[in-house]
Amino acid sequence: MLAATAGVLAAGGVLALGRHRRTRSVWKFGYGSNMSSEHLRNKKNLDPLASHRTVLRGYRLSFPEGFGIDFVEPAFATLVRDPDGEVHGVCTLFSADDAQKLDKMERVGQERGYVVAEADVEIYGGGRLRAEVYEHRNIAPGHPEGVCSTRYRDILVAGARENGLDAAWIAKLEALPTYAPSAETLARRGTLPPISSLPVMTRAELAQHDGRDKSRATLVSSCGYVFEHEPFISAFRGRDITHRNALHRRGVNLDANDDATVMARLSDLSADEREYALCYRDLLLARSGKPTAVLREFWEAQEREAPPLFTGNVLSKL
Repeated sequence: MLAATAGVLAAGGVLALGRHRRTRSVWKFGYGSNMSSEHLRNKKNLDPLASHRTVLRGYRLSFPEGFGIDFVEPAFATLVRDPDGEVHGVCTLFSADDAQKLDKMERVGQERGYVVAEADVEIYGGGRLRAEVYEHRNIAPGHPEGVCSTRYRDILVAGARENGLDAAWIAKLEALPTYAPSAETLARRGTLPPISSLPVMTRAELAQHDGRDKSRATLVSSCGYVFEHEPFISAFRGRDITHRNALHRRGVNLDANDDATVMARLSDLSADEREYALCYRDLLLARSGKPTAVLREFWEAQEREAPPLFTGNVLSKL
């Protein structure tokens, strides 16, 4: 955990929140992926200045159904007000610029994004901070709980362990249920047509369908299958997303490392990375119904046979 090197406790043990973002630093309470300083630096390219292990009372951790990405990340953590609840996390001090960057990453103010609230949090061992917290205000009472992905659960557990949070809280995070494809979804994977039965598209041709030309359908390739789909993630459009998915599952900074020209070889990915990529293909298959083509460069980089992933790859150069 970072040492608390910035900020001075005011009278009563409460640190005032920096409201004027242009000139003052901001404490933020992290309860999900924002607990880990390593994740903040390497994945989100931020520079945390200081941190404290803390407890936020009057809230509980929630994973609201439908507030994530179907088939991949069905739910992300949020805070729900609960007079009897408490959430353990990490208060991190950010520069004004980094605080604004983090707000943008967390889609503050956008549809189904977070809103920023202020709350007093208790520091492990004594003292309090006034900090910003991310919560959803548009979740109705009784909204059903969903499940997070294994990737997201692992990030929460790693952040809690990295900072030495309460052992009971870590155990609670470790016990979180996680998403697994349903029998129906797994059966749908088996409906993909043979590679040789579909038209072949090149990477250059696919790039022309990135959504900028409204006269063309927006296309996305996942694991070498091209689907007609307009994803809300603009970086997905007009390319194969398998390599990007694998980097995301690995916890790598996408801005610095993603390369749309790289064709991931499915057999070289870890089991977790491969399954994460296949979950994105599940999403596209469910939304589009069927692929419209296969991507030449992707299949040229794969083996001829890699059961149960695929068979009959007539485009292989291996």
